[in-house]
Amino acid sequence: MGNMFTISFSSSNHCLLVSPLFWVLIIMLLGILIALVMTILKYCAIHPLGKKTRRGLKEFFKHFDLIGEGDLWIGGIVSFAILILVIFAYVFSNGYFYRYPIEEISGNATFACDLTLSNAQFSTRLMSLVVPPKADELSIFELLNAQLFTLHVDFVNTLFSCADVTLTQIKDVNLPLPISSCNNSDGSLSLAATLPSHGVNLQFLLAGINTIGGVRLALEGSGTQQKNDILQASYTLVDITFAQAFSAPGLVLTQQPSLTLQLTKVINRTYPLTKDGQTQLSGIWMPYVSTDINQIFVNENQYIYAISSNTILSLVISAPPYYVLNTQRPIVEEAELIFTNILFTILCMEVFGLMFLIFKVIIAPLFGCFHNYYQRQSTTENSLANNFDLPQVSLCRF
Repeated sequence: MGNMFTISFSSSNHCLLVSPLFWVLIIMLLGILIALVMTILKYCAIHPLGKKTRRGLKEFFKHFDLIGEGDLWIGGIVSFAILILVIFAYVFSNGYFYRYPIEEISGNATFACDLTLSNAQFSTRLMSLVVPPKADELSIFELLNAQLFTLHVDFVNTLFSCADVTLTQIKDVNLPLPISSCNNSDGSLSLAATLPSHGVNLQFLLAGINTIGGVRLALEGSGTQQKNDILQASYTLVDITFAQAFSAPGLVLTQQPSLTLQLTKVINRTYPLTKDGQTQLSGIWMPYVSTDINQIFVNENQYIYAISSNTILSLVISAPPYYVLNTQRPIVEEAELIFTNILFTILCMEVFGLMFLIFKVIIAPLFGCFHNYYQRQSTTENSLANNFDLPQVSLCRF
């Protein structure tokens, strides 16, 4: 409704051209011009062609009169205005309806003044993992829980080598965890390991008293896709690529730094546009590393007081007992769109019909009364003028 009955002269020309009210005003101005021509043909035309043209125009507009059911020719002009308004409404609703979902929108909304218009509404909620998810959401949870992670750790500005590193998983007992790849060059030590689970406690033991200027954590995991025709749902496990570096100018890493990596499930649910469409669900892990830079970095004067001959980096990876659910659904659904279009068409006809009725019942009779009163006044003045002239004529005869 806001798009149908608004017109902006201060915005760009595009907003003016796509405004239905602007074109309705154009049609009404043309109608006024046609009414003026019809009036001229009625009172001023002497040639039979003019009267024939006027009769043809009257029959043409009466034929299209949807308001007065063919009673008055001016109803045809109003009907054309309604037709323009309804066509704009249908074009707008059709274009607006298919601008969903937002990730599949290409191009601007040229049918409206707001080029970024979309038929999508969003909501975000924190959901407890204690509450069982919906039946069609179980598969995306299974994909997230089965995703394998590869952890990359880079030690920067250090003289440690691959032979100095030992990776251990801390449980009730310390279990060695194999390092899949390791490389040290140009003062950097880079290693990678496949995580056994999403919740794990790791320790990186670097034997020696060498200093470390900074550390970088990275997490990688490949995604996948699958469909479920029974539940009418498609599932997308998004690739995870995360990296974060920790350093402080002029400081070195302490001998026992501790980092915590928290992995939060984020599920995006996109409802279908039509009833026979597929629900789209995508899942991704959202990593977040928490630590205090002031606690894990010291200056060299403080570092010389370290009594240990090793550097042990502790990394705790865990998942919170909740997940984030992002929901996208259409603002206008198909059944609602059809009903709204029909309702808008009826509304336009009723509004213009009410205006036409007011004109026919109130304005036209008042105009007729003023016209008759003016004619009576003119007739009275002419009669008085004629009576005043009669004695003068009689005097002239004597």
